[in-house]
Amino acid sequence: MGFLRKYREVLALLALLSAAVLSFLARRDRADPRSRLDRAVVFLTAPIERAVVGAAGGAIDLVQSYLALHHVRERNVVLQRRIAALEVENARLSAAAEENARLRDLLSLARAQPLDLLGARVIGDSLAPGAMAHVIRVGAGEDRGVRRDMAVVAPSGIVGRVLAVFPSAADVELLVDPDSAVAARVVRSRARATVSGTGAEGRCRLDYALRSDDIEEGDALATSGTDGIFPPGLPIGKVASLARSSSGMFLRASVVPAVDVRRLEEVMIVLGTRAGPDAPAASR
Repeated sequence: MGFLRKYREVLALLALLSAAVLSFLARRDRADPRSRLDRAVVFLTAPIERAVVGAAGGAIDLVQSYLALHHVRERNVVLQRRIAALEVENARLSAAAEENARLRDLLSLARAQPLDLLGARVIGDSLAPGAMAHVIRVGAGEDRGVRRDMAVVAPSGIVGRVLAVFPSAADVELLVDPDSAVAARVVRSRARATVSGTGAEGRCRLDYALRSDDIEEGDALATSGTDGIFPPGLPIGKVASLARSSSGMFLRASVVPAVDVRRLEEVMIVLGTRAGPDAPAASR
């Protein structure tokens, strides 16, 4: 009896544990081992469980979507940078190709004419609207043998003459300058005239062409070589807006220059005439 009183708490706990084990073993093979309390707890907590699981799944999907979108944005930024770099490279290559084409044209001009030509880049101009003078500056001067009144040409025709020379640059008076005058010849009929500048962009004037001369609109004009500046046979432009009055000695006409000076980037300065039996003859 003393033993039972001394360990009654331990014996009671063992009895409860044994009853729980026997109860579990007795209900293990039943169809539904859960008690009514268990089922009630499950029923009440199921919506909460589904809400928690759904919220967790939604949060996971949201995080995954954000990470995927962030990755796409980073990828787009990388692609945009690559596209920008390719566009810059494409522009550089296009500019290089255009420059090579212009230089080939200048080289062809140098080979086709019996002239000693010096290539020079256009480094400045006074072609603003309303400007009194129409002048460009080129990056070649006294240090490369350039002198005043030397002719300046481009592959498509004459540009003007050297107006002023500096140690490493020179100013070129353009064909359209009001002070410019070039001795010309009509290529088709060989009639003589003078092409003078008007100060207007892209327009010159045909002076001293006789009213009786065989000149028509669209006729090509070339240098005659009689002014002591321009070699003969270089293109000047074409006759436009021709008018013959019933009186007077000369006809009136305008001239569209062969060279668009606003597009000039390189020119050739005529330093002299090449000598030798292999030099090609100038066109007359």
